[in-house]
Amino acid sequence: MIRMLTACTEELDEVGEAVSEIMGQLDLGNNLLDNSVGLIFCDPEFIVSGIVEAVSKKLPFDTVGVTTRAGATKGVVSSILFSISVLTADDVMFSVARSREITSENVDDVISSAYKEAEGRLPEKPALALVYPPMILSLGSYPVANAFFKVAENTPVFGTLPCSPFHDHRNSFTILNGVAYAESAVLVLLSGNIHPDFLMVSTPEQNLQKQYGIITKSDGCRVYMINGMSFTDYLVNNGIAKSSASYDLLYMIPFIVNFNDGSPPVARGLYSIKDDGPAVFGSEMPEGNTISPGSLNYDGIMKTAENLMRQISLKKNINGIIMYSCLARYLLLGLKNDDELKKITEQVDGMTPYQACYSGGEICPVKNNAGEFINRMHNYTFIACVF
Repeated sequence: MIRMLTACTEELDEVGEAVSEIMGQLDLGNNLLDNSVGLIFCDPEFIVSGIVEAVSKKLPFDTVGVTTRAGATKGVVSSILFSISVLTADDVMFSVARSREITSENVDDVISSAYKEAEGRLPEKPALALVYPPMILSLGSYPVANAFFKVAENTPVFGTLPCSPFHDHRNSFTILNGVAYAESAVLVLLSGNIHPDFLMVSTPEQNLQKQYGIITKSDGCRVYMINGMSFTDYLVNNGIAKSSASYDLLYMIPFIVNFNDGSPPVARGLYSIKDDGPAVFGSEMPEGNTISPGSLNYDGIMKTAENLMRQISLKKNINGIIMYSCLARYLLLGLKNDDELKKITEQVDGMTPYQACYSGGEICPVKNNAGEFINRMHNYTFIACVF
């Protein structure tokens, strides 16, 4: 059984003070069990200041993580935050790895190699994979996530892409043992006595258009035709005019895709669109599935966050929660961008250890009609791993 320890600091300038604060909160001498790993989420400035490296060197186990825009743990919500959760257990083993630098030509090979390297150190098949792909804008999130899904097979995969305070995603890094990487994935495989549960919320049902379209021509995450018409014509049919202004707004609209296999619909973000070409989405868009534009605003974000907390409240014997919320949700909250994480801390703080941060792309399994896990990529979504 996993025990979760959490610590955080907002101290950015004094490395020694930050390390002391973290180590004091963790109190490893009284809390650490036989096997452990640390999950770090922080503003990129904590890498620059040396705090990520200093904390990692102080710990007697591996650490992995990502940079983020804002996070929450131990009742603290902040955009300038270093947080760490330590997963520790006597009957669970942890194995970490980092991929070589990823390109469009080698993605499957380097992800498979890293995964198998970590898997080779475990005595049995992993029960959970925590994965952190890099933010490579020229490649997109789907190819790396899909490479993890292929090598993991039926092992549930949960994780996030990094993000940063910058709109162009610069300084978005993955982290392994205190070192930051711009183009490498990091991962933790867990085996043993762990039975995770996965929860997710995206767009309120009442915020979806009632007329569903059918994806009639697609290739991976590219959509060419819906209802037998081009994607741009489909938009016009749904009242979205062909203008650059409307397209700017369109990139902040979730498109909800139903895979028609009993699994919950998933939200997809639109990455690019051209009048004479395909629409490119954040993940796979298989032919034959239904699609509907939705909308997400402050009320919808807070309503879905409350829904997630309701789902968590029904769980019993929780030892910890890892949560990632889409960066788009943070941006859509406007001047009240702390409110979603504040809602989380109000509901969960004192109930169980937890760690939450904003995400450059959410990775979370869903279940189909047969009760089997299917690993999927999400956008505009708040996901949680409960154990």
